[in-house]
Amino acid sequence: MPVTHFPISVPDAATYTVDPDNAGLVHYMPDLTATCTITLPTPATGLWFEFAYVGAAADAQNWIISTGSNTNYYKGGVIHMDSDAGAASDELVPVRSNGSSNAKLTVVTPDVGTRVRIECADGTRWNLVGHVVSTTVPTIADLP
Repeated sequence: MPVTHFPISVPDAATYTVDPDNAGLVHYMPDLTATCTITLPTPATGLWFEFAYVGAAADAQNWIISTGSNTNYYKGGVIHMDSDAGAASDELVPVRSNGSSNAKLTVVTPDVGTRVRIECADGTRWNLVGHVVSTTVPTIADLP
């Protein structure tokens, strides 16, 4: 059976710009050696990207996924799954965007099972869904 699409292996680098031609493909994130800032393309209706962590253990680095502009903010959010379960903290926590200007998602030290999907349904804003497995809660904030 022929392969109809090829997933994207994101390089171990400090920056990564998402190619709009790779919409609809899963972007596999490695165990990084430095925090990686991922910049989404200009929003367009129908674009979607998924980022999945494929390291063998918790990463010591972060992903910062930027929309590029607070005008092109996130709607929705992710579920944080606490990987140090039983350590007197919440085990599952929703992390929400403010729905009006938050354009930067920071996934702090992701662990196996982390998967984030970002979709543009209206040509302006990005819908955010997924789950982040980590000892640290992710953040959704405005760009500086």
